[in-house]
Amino acid sequence: MVIGEAFFDESGTNDDDKNLCLGGYVFVGNAAATFEVEWRAMLAAYGLQRFHMREFRQQNKGVFKHLTAEQREYALLDAIKIIQTYASCGMAFSIDKADLGAITKGSDWSKSYSFLANQTFYGIERLLGGEEPGEVNYVFEHGAEGWGEAEKVFKDAKSEPALAAQFRLGEFHRKIKDEAVQLQAADLLVWSTLRDRRRVDDGGKVGQHDEFKRLQGVRLEVHHWNNEAGEFIQWILRAGVDEDFLEWLRHVSNRQFLSWLKAAGPDALRYFVKLFKERP
Repeated sequence: MVIGEAFFDESGTNDDDKNLCLGGYVFVGNAAATFEVEWRAMLAAYGLQRFHMREFRQQNKGVFKHLTAEQREYALLDAIKIIQTYASCGMAFSIDKADLGAITKGSDWSKSYSFLANQTFYGIERLLGGEEPGEVNYVFEHGAEGWGEAEKVFKDAKSEPALAAQFRLGEFHRKIKDEAVQLQAADLLVWSTLRDRRRVDDGGKVGQHDEFKRLQGVRLEVHHWNNEAGEFIQWILRAGVDEDFLEWLRHVSNRQFLSWLKAAGPDALRYFVKLFKERP
């Protein structure tokens, strides 16, 4: 039984972008269909062909060119309100592209996109942990580099009943934003996340970009991978700990704790492995 749909978009694919972000929203039950009705009505009300954040700040061009700055702001607020009304949860995962090798050393991942796509499976598992059993259909924007690798991993996991159930794997689709308007909401999230990461890279605090702060009305899981994360992952794997423990540890801890754990050394790590194995 299908209990929901998840829609993911990416931002940061240009060569000069330091980070790549992949993220989107999960809609439970019939929420995706109702969202589409209201989203298309919002587009019509503002005379928009689509909602695309790359064009949002452009002057005298793009899909927003006929709107004043005030009208654009109203459109953005209406878009966020619709997302907050119908999305059950969301996730925004980003990676420093230059650090991909350190993060994925010893694994099959060769592209930043497919690495992040794989993380969405774990995100669905965590965010929908309290929902009734059932599948989630995954929808990714058509044309992303690394799609083939991500699709292969999905199909491999789908062929294993235990993994299919764990990650609620329904169907796996590629669609364009005009066809699946939920991808336009995902575009807003990843655009805002990438801008927030740029502020962090310049020394700012996480979560301070205006649009990103306004998207906090929906429960979000946000995570960034960089060289520091890669070093920690390799330390865990060298200790002979499997990736299931690594995923669990990331879910129940924060960056400060992980830094402490690495400094505390193998004895502390073994203690938490014991907790992991004894969990209900």
